Amino acid sequence: MQISTASFYNRSASQMSKLTSDLDRINTELSTQKRLNVASKDSTAWMMLGGIKKEEADSTAFRANITLSRGLLAQSDTALDNVGDRLVRVRELATRAGSETLNFKDRTAIATELGQIREGLLVMANARDVRGHPVFGGTGDSAFTKDPTTQAISYTGNESVATVRIGEASEMQVGIDGRRVFGGDATMTGVVDVFKLIDDLTAAMQMPLTANDPPAPVDPAVDPTTIPPFDEAAARTKYTKSISDALTRLDSAEGQVSSARAANGARAARLEIESTQLDAIGLDREEARSALEDTDWPTTMVEFQKTMTILNATQASVAKLAGLSLFNYLK
Repeated sequence: MQISTASFYNRSASQMSKLTSDLDRINTELSTQKRLNVASKDSTAWMMLGGIKKEEADSTAFRANITLSRGLLAQSDTALDNVGDRLVRVRELATRAGSETLNFKDRTAIATELGQIREGLLVMANARDVRGHPVFGGTGDSAFTKDPTTQAISYTGNESVATVRIGEASEMQVGIDGRRVFGGDATMTGVVDVFKLIDDLTAAMQMPLTANDPPAPVDPAVDPTTIPPFDEAAARTKYTKSISDALTRLDSAEGQVSSARAANGARAARLEIESTQLDAIGLDREEARSALEDTDWPTTMVEFQKTMTILNATQASVAKLAGLSLFNYLK
């Protein structure tokens, strides 16, 4: 069979072009360390790789949310710790107030400090996290509000609690329902209203216990002649009961704070589990990605050397055969 000179050159050029293209591809794989650079090379692997990269992007977002959640829970725990410290001080003052050696001036000093603690607790109850959201106010704009007329403090946040997504189907509660810590919502039963507790204890400090103490304010509508003589024994009995009731309610209030901190700690522990799982899944995913995408250096280097050898041999053969052409013979 005869082969024309044009066919010979065309076929040789095509073969060398393919070898050069293969050599360029292999060289690119070695330089980029990626063997899967285009979908046309392996469409199935390319689709799998796309899914892996999407999962990795999601995991990166989840890891960032877990880091954020850790910070928010730590901030909440610090706030709860501060609230607990204030309640401990309220207990100290209430216990001291139970002493019969205190005079009206001493009790007035206690009442003044209780008022300061109340204001401090209000500031803590309205604390905001690093995102600017109320720690104890759900997803609303504020948690507690003081009535300008009565000075009563009540919960004005909403009932929902802030959450952060930490997994494909997992969310983490990062806010705290302030009603379960401070009360302030009459619709909730079994919860001590911390601010009302302090108000009642302050009122007890202002009660007259002897005839020489400043009398309690009298309703102008009441006829003074109908007011019975001061009963010191009854006053002290009422005062003692007020202190006892306050201490009992303090037990529950401190329990509310402890429960909130325990729940916070459990959520923090869950974050560690979720983080560990993400890391483990991430390692498996990286192995799968590497198997699909990364260059196998030993195999690719062998292929590079083989292709280079074939190309050099082809070029040498073409040059040798081209020298036997009719044109060379006619020279």
